[in-house]
Amino acid sequence: MKKTAVLIYDSFCNFEFSVALEILAMAEKEIVVFAKSKSIVKSEEGLEVMPNKSIDELVIADYDSLILPGAMDIREAIEDDEVIDFIRKFDGKVIGAISIAPIMLVKAGMLKGKPFMAGVNKDEIMEEGFSEADLEKMIGWDDNLANPIKEGYVITDKIITSVSYNFVKWGLAFAKILDIEVPPATFGI
Repeated sequence: MKKTAVLIYDSFCNFEFSVALEILAMAEKEIVVFAKSKSIVKSEEGLEVMPNKSIDELVIADYDSLILPGAMDIREAIEDDEVIDFIRKFDGKVIGAISIAPIMLVKAGMLKGKPFMAGVNKDEIMEEGFSEADLEKMIGWDDNLANPIKEGYVITDKIITSVSYNFVKWGLAFAKILDIEVPPATFGI
């Protein structure tokens, strides 16, 4: 069975991908935690995590999927060309991105002009160099509060995106794309 890569970066949000990780563990699917380097990475909750590998150690043939958690401040990761290149290597594979993380996929050219959800509003990131065309089909934080997406996530190609408060639905859907079925009641749905 191929592995799932998890990319973490400073101030990553631990709870957002907790359900996805638990389901993968229940299915005995191996996960490998990557970061820019093998140095400890601190989550926004203060959890310190030692990655298994640095991004330059990726052997893409060993992986069928990638998880990108949100973060309190994703600017350092999104502006790092090596991090964006790492993400691009997963093009065509299953990718789960939650909260602000889908913006990294836009930066990587994998979601430009395609439907996706993100835990940020368009006007908050337009000043970061994104165009209206890049974000045309983005469902932002306020958009989702005003008109919630019933499923709690958006799937475009093999990419599943959501906002933070839908992390359970997103985790279940990520697993389902990988052909891992878990009853939603397992996680209170």
